[in-house]
Amino acid sequence: MEHALKKPMWYVLALMAVGLGAEAWGFVLIKKGLIEGTADLPFLTSGHFGHVFAQITTTPRVLLGTALEALHFGILMELLSFGDVSFIIPITSIGYVLTPVTALVFLHETIPPIRWIGILFICTGVFVILRKDRP
Repeated sequence: MEHALKKPMWYVLALMAVGLGAEAWGFVLIKKGLIEGTADLPFLTSGHFGHVFAQITTTPRVLLGTALEALHFGILMELLSFGDVSFIIPITSIGYVLTPVTALVFLHETIPPIRWIGILFICTGVFVILRKDRP
């Protein structure tokens, strides 16, 4: 069974690479911006919400991260405009691999072995999805 794509696979994979890179960097930048700008403030307490909201909406890293997340969403909409949802959405799960690796490198987060096992399962699933079915 062939995947219903109205564009060449290289185009799909190029868009996916840009979109998932934007997603991973967006999350990392938002996290860094939140740590720097609001580390000492509780986010959801009503007394601090206005101050925290103002700080977040003026923090360059949070704004850039949000813009990258919007880019990711725009690319996802482009991919869905010509590809099967059952093909496009599972491929986006590569972001579940790329984002933790980006956080590991740039945020120095610790990723326990059980999470690496989960990431391996995700990679295996993406590989299965990308393989063409043979009659």
